[in-house]
Amino acid sequence: MALLSGCFSSLWDHPQADLMQQRSFPLRRALFQRSGTQILRPPWSSEQRVLDGCTSCGACLKACPEAILIAGPAGTPKVGFTNGGCTFCGDCVDSCPEAETVFAPRIDEPWAEQGGLLATIGDGCMLSFGISCQICTDSCEPEALRLDLSVRPVGRIKLDTESCTGCGACIEACPEQAISTTTRPSPAPSEETKHA
Repeated sequence: MALLSGCFSSLWDHPQADLMQQRSFPLRRALFQRSGTQILRPPWSSEQRVLDGCTSCGACLKACPEAILIAGPAGTPKVGFTNGGCTFCGDCVDSCPEAETVFAPRIDEPWAEQGGLLATIGDGCMLSFGISCQICTDSCEPEALRLDLSVRPVGRIKLDTESCTGCGACIEACPEQAISTTTRPSPAPSEETKHA
């Protein structure tokens, strides 16, 4: 036991032992910054807004009628579309005691704070293996996903990027988990912007 405690005590003598004291951000933020995956935050919010204002109280998790908000790192809310899609009801915003900091004012595009959100159909789609399926199109309320029968033998899913709200209903519906979300591409510069 003495040998083991001596081993750990030598760690405190290491030149980098005071590393956490040198950091300018709280330990909680260090958890997020080490993560290699992008965390999808609630609509009308962003990673920075959550880091700056969320107290991890869990009020938004309890208020979400679709149960798509789940506890992420340090108990902060993240979106998980495994239970369904977002209806953009705003209950997460209404329940948050820190809403002015954590959420932007409700605007038409709920994912604008995170760069916009689009569904993406991956290689695992059953149509790419010749198996007929259109469960995702049936679950898509804005009808942004459509079956394109011009592609043989059974068609393919086509995404209307203008209609897609990024609600995630198609993600939960897909039996092959072939659908994910991605950030909307930045709009191409207009002719006026190019010549300015």
